[in-house]
Amino acid sequence: MHHATGTFEVKMTPEAQGDAPADGLPTSRMGIAKTFTGGMTGTATGTMLAAGTPQPGKPAGYVAIDQFSGSVDGKAGSFLLLHRGTITKTGDADLSVIIAPDSGTGALEGITGSFTIKVTGGKHEYDLAYTLPAA
Repeated sequence: MHHATGTFEVKMTPEAQGDAPADGLPTSRMGIAKTFTGGMTGTATGTMLAAGTPQPGKPAGYVAIDQFSGSVDGKAGSFLLLHRGTITKTGDADLSVIIAPDSGTGALEGITGSFTIKVTGGKHEYDLAYTLPAA
């Protein structure tokens, strides 16, 4: 297992807001644009669907797909990242991000793995744990 670590900047652009039913949570669709530095160098664009209000005491959940394009540890190509996240009423968060199977291109063909995010003081850090087929 290899690890590519670094930081990324993210810009979210609202695309649609759903009306919340009287007994439900509001929904939204956001455009995602990310710029990566470190072991991953490049950009990602995608879409996020969310429900709820990610505030203390408020439950929320989201799914997203990002298309990364650039290089990982010097190997150029692209792949998809699949996100699933939840936040409970008590503020507990659970996030899972994986590389979509068979989505790698170029020198990243066959890449598999997972992606973790840590946000400290508004700064996004990542750890891409990945494997590639033997050359």
